[in-house]
Amino acid sequence: MLEANEPRDLELMRRLSAGDEDAFLEFYRRHQGGVFRYALHMTGRPEAADDVVQETFLTLIRHAAKYDEGKGAPAAFLYGVARNHVRKLHEKERRDLAFPGEEGGEFVLETGAARGNSNGNGRYAAASSGTESVLQGLAKEETILMLRDAVLTLPMDYREPVTLCDLQGKSYEDAAALLACPVGTVRSRLNRARSMLLEKLRSRRTGTGALRAQLGDKP
Repeated sequence: MLEANEPRDLELMRRLSAGDEDAFLEFYRRHQGGVFRYALHMTGRPEAADDVVQETFLTLIRHAAKYDEGKGAPAAFLYGVARNHVRKLHEKERRDLAFPGEEGGEFVLETGAARGNSNGNGRYAAASSGTESVLQGLAKEETILMLRDAVLTLPMDYREPVTLCDLQGKSYEDAAALLACPVGTVRSRLNRARSMLLEKLRSRRTGTGALRAQLGDKP
């Protein structure tokens, strides 16, 4: 729960507001990892997540005095700043750039593993005793990549609860505090998001199975 860290975080925020550099460094160490993981799941790109983390903590340095203890925990304030920077990043990309790998309006996450598995070099074509285990491993990796891709296609309001609850393991209560909304809203958005993900994964699996059938592979 957020409350477990709140007393120390509150002390650090008070000191940070007064310009205490040591307090900032400790607060950064306590929360940098969580903010990075949140930003990574929301953007799908490590470099973008790094930018969000940097901008979030720079904003914290400049505006720590705006934190109001009566409106929530320091972590909720920090995640609010991070959310704003993620939204600004998405707005900028929609305005100025085409998403890499965009096709049919959906953002496709490209990773080294995904590119390597589709290079067509026949690397796994030779029969061997380990062929089945290799194919099973590739199938599992493919499922993970499909899930990550599907999460990135969710609207922001649905991607956030999935990121916080399903990918980062936060409770509904903590997610509600970080998103500044009622617990019931988190639950309903999460249920809707999970349904959307299931539909996306089913359609992608169907498409993958059809392609494999055309290529003479088993689905």
